[in-house]
Amino acid sequence: MKYKILAELSLLILALCAVSCSSVSEEETLQSTIPEYQLFVVDSFGVEVGDSINMIGSIVSLCRHPNGSVYVLDIVAGCLRVIPENGNAFRVLRKGGGPGELQGAQGVCALGDGRILINDYMKRNLMTYDEYGNYLGDYFASREGGLPMQMWAVDSSSIVGLDYDDVMIEGERCRCYYCARYDSNRDPSVMYYQLNCEVLSYNEVTNTLKVLEAYADRSGHVYIVQDFTEYSIDVYKPDGSLDYRIEVPAGRLAKSDEQILAEIEEYEEFAVHDATYPGGYQPSMYQQLISISGVDSHGNLWVERFDCENGYHLDIWDAAGTLVATAILAGNEMNTDIRFFVDDTGIIAAVTDPEDYPRIYYLEIGETMENDQIQ
Repeated sequence: MKYKILAELSLLILALCAVSCSSVSEEETLQSTIPEYQLFVVDSFGVEVGDSINMIGSIVSLCRHPNGSVYVLDIVAGCLRVIPENGNAFRVLRKGGGPGELQGAQGVCALGDGRILINDYMKRNLMTYDEYGNYLGDYFASREGGLPMQMWAVDSSSIVGLDYDDVMIEGERCRCYYCARYDSNRDPSVMYYQLNCEVLSYNEVTNTLKVLEAYADRSGHVYIVQDFTEYSIDVYKPDGSLDYRIEVPAGRLAKSDEQILAEIEEYEEFAVHDATYPGGYQPSMYQQLISISGVDSHGNLWVERFDCENGYHLDIWDAAGTLVATAILAGNEMNTDIRFFVDDTGIIAAVTDPEDYPRIYYLEIGETMENDQIQ
């Protein structure tokens, strides 16, 4: 299996530099003047029928290792799947309460020094492994405190994560939800975003977190979307200072009355079985508009947007916050549950619906709109 790095993208960005000097509005740029390039499938992994090595039960989380391998956290199968850049796939780890075993794993990332990191909410800790799945010990020396629920590897041994824990605000300890950097220590070294949950109602906190999204790249830059129903992204430097903001006057996507009613009924049913649920749930009127897919080897930010009728569209922003291109993966239906993962080794599209045969597609960028489609 061969996975090419998108070498031609560097030439593409250079060729498009003149676009950033255009005098048209950003909204008009999104709609008409930015070149559109096709993404096409060059390889895949995961089959509808087959043995346990090649058939994925679930894709809870995935990452790419510095050596090019893809690691898939498969909770249905209770393992971590390793898909080498060259060679046969294999599975490591298993469910259990022993050292290094999985109980409630929810995320995986590959540190720059080669270690694999898995967060397990049942064990309340982050566990480290070598590239072959051998347990190396815990990332944090102590199990006290919160646990990053989502995480991204930065630099050689640090991570950025979303956490819910007590932090100091103006000399007082408060329960907060925050995005911070960790350097192998429970105490955050840099804080990028925090929400003081003690001054907000349950519904205010819930509604805020439902539309919050974050991402961090290998260089340590952090991207915060405070409301993914709007096109606005804050980009922070590794030291926590705001670098720039991307804002596009794109229209929000309204939900239908039927969608809102279905969400209310779902939460009311949930409340019947959960005595701690305070009730009063009111869903957002709007659907998700954007999602951060990642940052490529040239420092370009890829943002998927969901306001397109056909195919899957990703806007490409350079490191100065200028929109330089749009990449499109042709598709017949937009309701296929696909997530895009972009990093310095390439582009992956993952079908994450456990009822739709989870699988992975390896993508490259071209210059036409006439090639492969995801069926």
